Amino acid sequence: MRGMLAMILIGLPTFAWAEIVGPARAVDGDTIEVAGRTIDLAGIDAPEFDQLCLRGGGIVACGVISRSQLADLTAGVAVACAPSGERAGGRLTARCTAGDYDLSEGMVYTGWALEAPGSARRYRRVQERSREAGRGLWGLEFVTPWDWRAGKRLAPEPAAK
Repeated sequence: MRGMLAMILIGLPTFAWAEIVGPARAVDGDTIEVAGRTIDLAGIDAPEFDQLCLRGGGIVACGVISRSQLADLTAGVAVACAPSGERAGGRLTARCTAGDYDLSEGMVYTGWALEAPGSARRYRRVQERSREAGRGLWGLEFVTPWDWRAGKRLAPEPAAK
């Protein structure tokens, strides 16, 4: 029986993705386009482009800032992405680097992305340091990106009379 199972498994095609390399365009704080492919950075989640946060009762366009931070990290360099999975519609998940710099780690370090729930916890310590330093989102009042997509929002404080 084991031999038969092995023969069946050997006959199945193996799916692998080739590394994708080129200039990157930031779509939002955890998504880039490289060589015509839309790629989600592995292990992180960032505010959606239209997501808002608060600071001292004032509104901060944290989704726009997050995308700008990723654009800064990828500006003028070739980005290399090693795909690790594919989502519906052909969207890839990948670990991407600019030189030897891990873009997911960089986004968590700056505080403009969070370690994704269910991830391998690769960026846990980096996130803890970012939170302690009050970088990025950690200096704001924010809803996690996954809660925001589920409909949770922050309301700005009413103006003083």
